[in-house]
This record gives sequence, structure tokens and C-alpha cells, in this order.
Amino acid sequence: MKTAVTGSTALAVSHGMRRLGNPAHALEPGQAAADLIEVMERSGPLALVHIGPDDPKAMLSYTEQCRDLGLDFSVDPGALDGDDAAECIDGAKFLVTSQDRYQFLQGTTGLNDDEILALVRVRVTTLDAEGVEIVGHDMDRVRVPPARAGELIDPAGAADAFVAGLLTALGWGMPLRRAAEIGSQLSAVALESVGAHGYALNPAEFVHRLEQSYGAACAAEASAYLLPE
Repeated sequence: MKTAVTGSTALAVSHGMRRLGNPAHALEPGQAAADLIEVMERSGPLALVHIGPDDPKAMLSYTEQCRDLGLDFSVDPGALDGDDAAECIDGAKFLVTSQDRYQFLQGTTGLNDDEILALVRVRVTTLDAEGVEIVGHDMDRVRVPPARAGELIDPAGAADAFVAGLLTALGWGMPLRRAAEIGSQLSAVALESVGAHGYALNPAEFVHRLEQSYGAACAAEASAYLLPE
């Protein structure tokens, strides 16, 4: 089963997932949401739908469809605010945002940490130089340090690359901490290139960089998918 990605970031996220060998269904952004039943009739079952920033009507339509169809979904509400934002994240398996966007979400909805966790299963928040924070039900709070990076050239694709790595690793069946590590390392690769689609990936080099950033166990788990025999 595959992942579908929607919204204005869909092409950039699917670019990163393709680089990791796990292409996603990228759905065009716009006021009208695609019919997920028709998408699955054409492409097969979906394991997860990632709903990225888009026209509010489209975002709310996707979340409603996912809830009605019993599909797991993750969401980055972007600039969505107030009641629309609260409705959009309700029932999400993953809420994936930057720290700034998470604070914006809290400010416009009036919801605190606990109230947001009452709506979503897991919150994944990128903290720039401080790494990633993962908070969810029945789990300890997790902090993932940032990946080692070379020369930082352009931040344009970093956030979408993180999401791509996270979704890919979750699709591989990796636990959340490991998925955030994969996402963080892909984000570092994107930072070293120009533009959201400017980076390429050498699988062997990527596995080596994972070992440098997160240790041999992370590299070994990723190599099973990136360097098949």
C-alpha cells in the first residue's frame, strides 16, 4: 500500500519519497479535493494520506474523506487557523509541523498541548537546530537531535524533505524515532542543494551519513530498504 500526499507541498514531498525509492501519489492542489475512492480504484489501497497546506476547502474535504473511509492521515495545517484548523487535525494519526507553525496553531485555535493531543494521536514538531520533538499517547516524549549536515546552501526544500523521509520510513514500518531520523537526514541533504527539488541521493552515501548522525543500528535498518541485495 502506498502513501498519497496532497497540497502545495505535494510535489516536493513526493520528490523526496521518490529519491528514497518509495514514490507517493501526489494529488494536485486546488479548491476541489480529489475523490480518494477514485484514487484508490486507480492506484490501489492507501496506507496513509498526508494532507499538506492547501485551499481550506480541499484540506477539510480530505480530512473528512479520510475519517469517513477509515484511512489513516497525517496533516500539516500550514496557515489554516481557528475552527478550520481544529477540524482539520481532528482524528489525525500524525500532526507534522514546524515549531513556528505549531505555535501559530495553538494561538489561533486557543488549544493547549493536551487539547491538541486529544485531537491527534502523535505530534511531530521540527525544532530547527534543536532537532525534532515527538509527543503522543501512551509513549514517552522523544527528542531526535538534528542530523549532521555539510555546507548549508538553501533552506527551501528542508521542511518538505523531512516530511518525505518521515513518511517513507513510516511506510517501511519503522518506529517514529527512526522515521524522524531518516527525515532529518534527508532534510540535511536538501539544505545542501538549491531549491525544493534540487537534491539527488546516493543510497550508499545516505546510509553512511545516517551512521554518522544516528549510529550503526539506524544505518543497518535503512540499508535493508535502500541497499537491497
